[in-house]
Amino acid sequence: MINIFLNKEKIHLDNKEKVPNPEKTVWTYVGFCIVWSLGANLHDSSRSVFSSHLNGIIKSYFPEFPDGDVYEFGINAMTHTFQPWYEQIPSYQYNPKQNHFDILVPTNDTVKYKYLLSILMYNGYNTLFSGETGVGKSVIVKDFLMTSDERIDPAFVNFSGKTTCKNL
Repeated sequence: MINIFLNKEKIHLDNKEKVPNPEKTVWTYVGFCIVWSLGANLHDSSRSVFSSHLNGIIKSYFPEFPDGDVYEFGINAMTHTFQPWYEQIPSYQYNPKQNHFDILVPTNDTVKYKYLLSILMYNGYNTLFSGETGVGKSVIVKDFLMTSDERIDPAFVNFSGKTTCKNL
């Protein structure tokens, strides 16, 4: 993830007009990348311990690191600063003609996971979403694929918890 964010083409660290505080910008992206690389695949029951421990470590180097749950902060791409995911939730307009199973109401989690999926996919990285049944992984991925630009050509193969090799 660090390769995605910290390169001259992306944030122009050598241009003080675009990034007024390069050191702070680097620490912001390093903190974000630690959360979403080392801490991304932790079980929900372990995330609070990881968050608390990581927060203490990073604050010793970067006091501006946000207080609270490290999983609840994304990056504001314009300012290169941390911003709570809830401040990045787009407005939602209900479409009564839309299929019930295709509805994705934006929440902290949908914004968070769609953002992570998009930065990884658009930078050429394969992505695997894992988690408990029924939390919306498939809906988030399908929404991303169906609303992405022409660089992505979606194709769907459905599996379920009951799919076996015999079914294939």
